[in-house]
Amino acid sequence: KLLVDTLTFRATTLEESKSGPGKFIARGEFARSDRATENKRLYPATLWEREIGRLSKAMKEMKVYGELDHPMDGRTQLKRVSHIISDLHMEGNVVVGTAHILDTDEGRNLKAIIEAGGAVGVSSRGFGTTKPNIQGEEVVQPDYRLMTFDFVAEPAQQSAYPEINVESAPAPRAAAVEAAAMDENMTW
Repeated sequence: KLLVDTLTFRATTLEESKSGPGKFIARGEFARSDRATENKRLYPATLWEREIGRLSKAMKEMKVYGELDHPMDGRTQLKRVSHIISDLHMEGNVVVGTAHILDTDEGRNLKAIIEAGGAVGVSSRGFGTTKPNIQGEEVVQPDYRLMTFDFVAEPAQQSAYPEINVESAPAPRAAAVEAAAMDENMTW
């Protein structure tokens, strides 16, 4: 069964860097293990740790592709890729990730939304089963297999606002531009 769960984020800063050609990098909270998503799914920390470990080699090789919106069949197609996930790690109960937004049609659409200050969700995409707990939450089971994280419009969790960094060709000065205020009550 395809499982998708989403967090909302908003660019909090745009940073111009002297390192290399123009790049957009999204960093921040990609998922949580301490509370259920809006879809009432609870992902155990041990599950996230296992899946991050399983994907670590592919992330180092820049092979974990994400799309702008979830694909209907759950499978990634290169013609729809908007970003590459280069890092996922746990900080307490939070999955923190880094996504390199690409210069593809979908990547440019994502960049335009972010530059306009639009809120975009980050959503896990994977396959597995769930079982209800006594609180009525659906606990994701050990057969879950994380495929990637996609950027989407409809959030299932509103606590994460990854920071977006723009790395561009050398400029006379580095500038940081505040793109949006972070609402500390939002979840990812």
